[in-house]
Amino acid sequence: MPASYAATVDARVLPIPQKHPTIFRTFEGLAVGDSMLLVNDHDPKPLYYQFAAERTGQFEWRYLENGPEVWKVEIRRVAPHERGQAPAEALGCCGHHAHQHAHAGPPTQVLKDEHALILQALDALEQKIAALEAGAAPDRAYFEKAVQFLRTFADQCHHGKEENLLFKAMVDQGFPLQGGPIAVMLSEHDTGRGFIRGLAEGAAGIGRYPAAAQQIIQNGRGYIQLLRAHIDKENTVLFPMADQVLSPQLQAHLGEEFERFEAEETGAGVHEASLKLLEELKAGTR
Repeated sequence: MPASYAATVDARVLPIPQKHPTIFRTFEGLAVGDSMLLVNDHDPKPLYYQFAAERTGQFEWRYLENGPEVWKVEIRRVAPHERGQAPAEALGCCGHHAHQHAHAGPPTQVLKDEHALILQALDALEQKIAALEAGAAPDRAYFEKAVQFLRTFADQCHHGKEENLLFKAMVDQGFPLQGGPIAVMLSEHDTGRGFIRGLAEGAAGIGRYPAAAQQIIQNGRGYIQLLRAHIDKENTVLFPMADQVLSPQLQAHLGEEFERFEAEETGAGVHEASLKLLEELKAGTR
């Protein structure tokens, strides 16, 4: 480990909209042979997938500290920037240019499509938990991937659009923030985050304490049960309400805001990296 780095990025102290743009700007400023140090409060594996997709052959990635509280990664530039390659921080969530990237359908349909992906992850997680209950050895890497998907895609990207955009638009149209369906959804989001924390703690405890497997089972099953019911309520009750009160003009504006949120606040490449994680989760149960 070198005594010093050309640059250090502590992503823990950055606002979400600034995390990925700052990391990529810093990497682009490195000379060939120089390294940067990335410090984070969770495993930045989705960021690795984004680097692999957008900066193929230009970097080396080495973990220096691997949790459970702090992750440190040395990112070394080994090849120059390719001519004509778009800066990663200017790309949308799926790795396309923001002005070319567009979701199909109204905003609520976008969220329903994301629900379908989340349900696939829940099905895969449920299979892995059932195997654990049947006596299979705990698969730490698998459950860490599940936590990463749930945190980045289900919570940061999907719930972020709901909480910061859709729900606020509905409140502006007269829906109560307290005591109504939006309050219930927000409460369930918070409850889900508690289950994810418990699942992460259980995964980190594999091989360290005997109760880790049971912690994974309890929190994993709690999250699966909560989110399946939550998704059903949003798809069948809340989203139809939104479609009734949001005019076509408001829906068009909200769709544009979804694009902005994904590109600027969720972080470039998060959606693409999450889809790769989802495929790994499904493959891990076969």
